[in-house]
Amino acid sequence: MNKIENRPLGTNEKVYWVLDQKTSTQFAVVAEVNGNATDQAWRQALDTVQKRHPNLSVQILGNEYSTAYLKHVDDCKIPLKIIYTKTDENWNSVIEEVLNQPFDITIAPLVRAVLIQQPGKSVFIFISNHSIGDGMSVTLVIRDVLTVLSGSTIDMLMPLSSLDELAGVPLRAVENQKINGFMQLKNSLVSRSEVTVSRRKFSRTLTEKLIERAKREETTVHGVLSAAIVLALKQINTSMHEEPVRILHPLSARRSLSIGDDFGMLINIVTLPYNPAPEHTFWNFAREVRQGIASTQSAGWIQDDINATKELFHNGLDVNTIEQALHQGTAHEIMLTNLGQLSFPTDYAGLALTSLWGPMVLTPHESAQTIGVATFNGALTLTLTGLSPSSPILEAVDKIIDIVCNTEQDIQIDSFYQYPVTDLLSVDDHI
Repeated sequence: MNKIENRPLGTNEKVYWVLDQKTSTQFAVVAEVNGNATDQAWRQALDTVQKRHPNLSVQILGNEYSTAYLKHVDDCKIPLKIIYTKTDENWNSVIEEVLNQPFDITIAPLVRAVLIQQPGKSVFIFISNHSIGDGMSVTLVIRDVLTVLSGSTIDMLMPLSSLDELAGVPLRAVENQKINGFMQLKNSLVSRSEVTVSRRKFSRTLTEKLIERAKREETTVHGVLSAAIVLALKQINTSMHEEPVRILHPLSARRSLSIGDDFGMLINIVTLPYNPAPEHTFWNFAREVRQGIASTQSAGWIQDDINATKELFHNGLDVNTIEQALHQGTAHEIMLTNLGQLSFPTDYAGLALTSLWGPMVLTPHESAQTIGVATFNGALTLTLTGLSPSSPILEAVDKIIDIVCNTEQDIQIDSFYQYPVTDLLSVDDHI
């Protein structure tokens, strides 16, 4: 049966369940599509994909650590809002609005969608609460919707176990006690109208050079982006020249645990501080980033991380204490969430998937910002989501990547600090 029958929350699902008591954890991924299908076709495709993925029809019930669980709800259609426009819609404002709309986690489903219909083009936005899904899960849903729209069939998937069980970590029983300070979320969050989203797309030429150069330098695109983000932040905020930049990396467990195309919360997170010495070179720094993250890409690390986090729920702590511990333990300046190089088809029988953007998510840390990365159809996209006014960080990252990928020699870190960010954005060859 393709239903989730009252499955207890796994450890990482509980983390977001706790965070949902004080902040909203929804996130979004956007697909830009050339061509149009009827509203009814989109609706039917969404309904079909909802049946494929059991997590798209659940609510979260229970007010105790031992009894919080996912419950399947029959006939709970995914809300689909359709916006009609005759112009090329700037969907940034739409994303800013949907990120301000919290989910009531006791009411299924914990996902929603927005479709922008404009002449010759469609923009499809899929939003999920983080307790039940991750960025790759949402991206797979978008692919599945387009697959159904093209007339192809898709298989139904069986209910997915928690990441604990998939990693071989048994769910440990917790005393059946009321949680002090618990208050179930019921759309009581204050709307955060200052949410801002900005975006930038690398050219195909620069994307190709970045992928090739990262491979040649024995690092990864993620490592190069991390290094460029650190330098960009230190450029923008000179007070950070001597301070480490903390980047929170959501890490997918799909490859390490051989998980397929299921929709679920299948990530662990690690926060790493970066403060390269001025005499270090850019590519050495990018390699160091890769090495730090590589140590987390194993089933053993995932098991250890789950076991460490799980202890929070076995000490009789109240929700406020656990929320504070999670907040302190994940402090960061940037969350860098990278979908990687996506090998989805572009052609869907009259519809053409041209770009993917995101994930776009607000972190629980009000001063932090999220950079979402997706590489698809030959181009890398960047989104910046946060509560502060848009900064030039994406432009600075673009420029730094352009410089290091088009310069054969390695560049010392302090060379980037010699120019204000405004000069960096206009300079071509003097670094």
